[in-house]
Amino acid sequence: MTLYRLLSQISLAAWLAACSGLSGGHATGTQAGLWLVPVNHTGRHAPQIFVDDTWAGNVGRHGGGGGAVCCIAGRADWSKPVLVQWRWGREEDPVTKAVTLAGEDRSAMVAFPRAPKRLNKPIKEPWSSEDYAADEAYLCVIFRTLDKVELSYATRAGACREK
Repeated sequence: MTLYRLLSQISLAAWLAACSGLSGGHATGTQAGLWLVPVNHTGRHAPQIFVDDTWAGNVGRHGGGGGAVCCIAGRADWSKPVLVQWRWGREEDPVTKAVTLAGEDRSAMVAFPRAPKRLNKPIKEPWSSEDYAADEAYLCVIFRTLDKVELSYATRAGACREK
């Protein structure tokens, strides 16, 4: 194993451990948190995205899925929907700077697909590449249209881009 790969895995394990230790309003002592990854399939950018009052970042037009923001707390009951709030950014004419589309605030109650598959291993336990491949540590926040958002799980941030 190369030094770079080893350091990458140690760094990821440290971030996962920090995220799993969250204890927000919906967390229990055994529920691990999830990284948030916005993905946008629309032609407008979203400068602000929140999932259950947790900032999920921002995303450009037809973009996202490359980075993750830590973290939304785990839940005891994944069958309850979560409030997703976002703002579509305003659009300007590049020459005149006149506003062509005003910014729009949106929100939706969105259901989780199911409980995520989490290993809940502490940082002190050894992690393997198989562990990383099985641990759904990322919550993809996917904007399909200007009015439709859905949630999905992934084992890595880049996998959200494929959903």
